[in-house]
Amino acid sequence: MIVAAIDIGSNAARLYICRFFPQKQARTDVKVLEFVRIPLRLGEDVFKTGMVEAAKADRILEIFKVFAELMRLFGVQDYRACATSALREAINAREICSKIEKSSGIKLDVISGAEEARLIYSAHFALLESEKNVLLVDVGGGSTEISLLNGNTVRLSQSFEVGAVRLLQGERATELVLQEMKQWVRAQIRVHSPNYILGTGGNINKVFDLLEMKKGKFATRKQLDALQGILGSLTLKQRMELWGLNADRADIILPACTLYSQIMKASEVNKITVSGLGLKDGIISDLLERHHSVPVADFHANERFFHE
Repeated sequence: MIVAAIDIGSNAARLYICRFFPQKQARTDVKVLEFVRIPLRLGEDVFKTGMVEAAKADRILEIFKVFAELMRLFGVQDYRACATSALREAINAREICSKIEKSSGIKLDVISGAEEARLIYSAHFALLESEKNVLLVDVGGGSTEISLLNGNTVRLSQSFEVGAVRLLQGERATELVLQEMKQWVRAQIRVHSPNYILGTGGNINKVFDLLEMKKGKFATRKQLDALQGILGSLTLKQRMELWGLNADRADIILPACTLYSQIMKASEVNKITVSGLGLKDGIISDLLERHHSVPVADFHANERFFHE
C-alpha cells in the first residue's frame, strides 16, 4: 500500500510518500519512495500580521497542486495533510484550507499542539526503552513540543508557541513564552531525571550534521554551545557558503540550536541524540495503524532521502 504525509510547517512544506511492507510478528516496514521539501516560511507573515499574505497564499496553492500530481503519479491510496503552528494562528487559515481542497482535492487539517506532539511520539513507538525516561523535544519554526516518555507511556506533554522562526523575529511575546517554557521544564521535568533528550525534526538533524555526529550518538550541551558560538560568528552568507546550508535553514539554525541548549540546561539533561524522525513520520505511523493496526518496525529510506 502506498500512502503520503504532508507537513505544512512554519518554515517549509513537506511531502513524504511511502510504501508499507508487511513483515512477520505483526509488524510492518516502511519504504520511503519520495521526499520533497519546499521552503515556504509561513511564519514570517503570520507571526507579524496574524494572517497569511496573498502572495504566500498563492504559493501554497501552487505547492499543493504539485503535491497532488506527485501523489497521483505515485499511486497514493491514502494520505493525511497536517498544518502546524503558523496556520494555527492565521486568521485566514480556514479560507486557505478551503481553497487548497478546491484546487488540489487535498484536505488540509490544522492540528493542535497536542496532536502534533502525539504524532511525533507515534513515530518513535518502536525505538523507546521501557526502563528509561526520555525527553522528546521537537523545535519547529513556530512551536516547540516537549514530551516526557517512559517506554510507550507519555508521562507529560506540552506544546509551546515558541520556535526558531519566532525567535529570529525577536518579538517580546516570544521571549515571554520562552521563559514560561523553561520554567515548566524546571518545575515539571527535572524531578523525573530524564536519561537523555531525543530531538526530532529538521533543525536538530541539521545540528547533528554540522557536528558531524551520526544518528544514535550523543552530543553534549557544551558541544551545542560551541556550535552556537561558531554560527553566531558567521554571516548568513558565510553559513551558506562554508557550511552548505540552504537559505531557509541558515538563518534559523542558530535560534533552533539555542532553544535545544536552553531546554537541556532547564532540564539538567546533558545528553541529546536524534532519531531522524519527525512529524511526517508520525503521520505515516498513524496511517499504518489505520490500515494494519500494527506499529512501524522501521523506516527504510531510499538513496535520495537525506536529512533536511
